[in-house]
Amino acid sequence: MSDICRFVGESTSRFASLEYRRIHKDKAEDNTLGISIQKETSYSPFMDMEDDSPGGRLRAARTAKQMYLIDLAAATGLCTRTIGLAEANKLKVSPPSLRRLSKVLGVSVAFLGGFEKLPESTFGERIVKARLFHGYTKREFAKLLGVHERTLFDWEHNRKIPPAAPLNDLSRYLDILMKE
Repeated sequence: MSDICRFVGESTSRFASLEYRRIHKDKAEDNTLGISIQKETSYSPFMDMEDDSPGGRLRAARTAKQMYLIDLAAATGLCTRTIGLAEANKLKVSPPSLRRLSKVLGVSVAFLGGFEKLPESTFGERIVKARLFHGYTKREFAKLLGVHERTLFDWEHNRKIPPAAPLNDLSRYLDILMKE
């Protein structure tokens, strides 16, 4: 009994995932009737998404890749609890984590975050939307533009207007909004 507990305690999440697959594969191969079931994936899984929230989009992208939570966690370095809470819309995923998830799942950061729904009626809202579309935090985006974080905060809240030099750099990131 203690050997089993020790073995379970030593297993990693990747090993557990492989073990889970092995067990289910063996069950599928133990088909005495010779019936084979094949999944049809000719249509896009995102076409008939029930939940258009960021969590629903994350779940749809993960299931489209036929990944378990544990597989996605291993591939991204995030924990399964974090991904599960994000899929349940009980946790807002940070931009760096969204970048990792989008890379593994093969979808855009904008899709996973649902950022196309963000307003862009003011210049500040357009800056926020462009920053999130690219998956940057305020700190990362300010560093890319060569400005202080507080300056970016003021721009995003329409307290100040960017001068000409940073505005040219900013326009590269705002161009993505024109392509929608």
